[in-house]
Amino acid sequence: MKNKLTNNLGLKLLSILFSIVIWFIVVNINDPVDKTVFRNIPVEILHANSILDQGKVYEILDGTDVIDVTVWAKRSVLNTLGRENIIATADMEEINFMDTMVRIKLSTNKYNDKLESITGSSENLSISIEDLKKKQLVIEAGTVGEPADGFVLGNMVSDKNLLVVSGPASLVDRVSKAAVSVDVTGLSQDIHTDATILLYDDKLNIVDDVNIKKSIGQIRMNIEILQTKRVPVNYDVMGVPAAGYAVTGKIDATPSTILVSGKNSVIKNLTSIDVPDTALNVTGQSKNMTSVIELKRYLPEGVNFAEAKSGGKATVTVYIEKQQTATVILPGNRITELNVPEGYKASAVMDEADEMKIRVTGLAKDIAGVEASKISASVDIAAYMSDNSLTELKDGTYSMKATLNLPNGVTSEESVSLRINIQKEEENENG
Repeated sequence: MKNKLTNNLGLKLLSILFSIVIWFIVVNINDPVDKTVFRNIPVEILHANSILDQGKVYEILDGTDVIDVTVWAKRSVLNTLGRENIIATADMEEINFMDTMVRIKLSTNKYNDKLESITGSSENLSISIEDLKKKQLVIEAGTVGEPADGFVLGNMVSDKNLLVVSGPASLVDRVSKAAVSVDVTGLSQDIHTDATILLYDDKLNIVDDVNIKKSIGQIRMNIEILQTKRVPVNYDVMGVPAAGYAVTGKIDATPSTILVSGKNSVIKNLTSIDVPDTALNVTGQSKNMTSVIELKRYLPEGVNFAEAKSGGKATVTVYIEKQQTATVILPGNRITELNVPEGYKASAVMDEADEMKIRVTGLAKDIAGVEASKISASVDIAAYMSDNSLTELKDGTYSMKATLNLPNGVTSEESVSLRINIQKEEENENG
């Protein structure tokens, strides 16, 4: 039996070895070792807080946190692997603050022990480490475009106005302002929208870097769109100019009309802006008076200026001239006797061809237009009797104060008295 087992031993061993080689060849032909390249695999950062907790921040350089990974394994293994099975990590606890490289570790989450090899297009994560810096900014709100014709912007209100940016000091130092902008082109009604906050450097270039963190990304903007209307401005004058001077009635104002804005319900019935006389007091003035009026004080509630260039002010000139004096003639036929007691008759006693001279005062344009046909006088007999406590009158001539009726703008400082003849009417004996 022993001889049978040992007979041709070499040949038998050679046969076994040959069989193994054949099996190995067959297996590798049917399931050969091959490679697959997995593109754009993100590198997971581990223990990032080990840097952040020390008041530092890191920045990944040159896009080294995304790599290509090559896996060598049998085809049967490779056929079961996808991008989701590739694991690339970089542990921040493995560096000190003098390092700029962190080793990238590669593996798979299945069949890791059956891989022939796994390599990446980059062996290290390239980083820079800086001090963490924070900066608080006021968010500036603005608009682009113009509302529809006949409309202007009203108030702009946001739900937040402060922003904190944080990140590497070198990046945060570049940021000089934060702003939002809302497009209002063609709008005719209020708008409520979320606006994205953008960061700018001191040259108004946008600063957009993933390593700069913003405490908020958007703010809510509420913008009024107001209707406009052009209305005149009316002025009144108070006071008395210096002695011998008078207001001509002419007022020049720049602007004489203003463009206002407001809700339609507020301005639809607005026809003018009225400036009260207290704003233009000419007391004691002897020449034209020019004043600057703050029109905003006289705008109704809910009404605003729609033109920034006006500045909300008006320059107003009130014209004042020296008064002229002239002598005018009061004809006898322009005197009226009023309230003559029953049973009496009254008539004015005139001299010099039944006319009377009166000195009047007024502006040149008014004095020039004074004619006899435009002046008159009246005497109130009943008032005279009351003032003098008379119950009856005797026949005779009385000196009575007359009331002059002069054209507008013309006055007389003279106290005019007329002689009035009173006669009792004769009774009709046949009556």
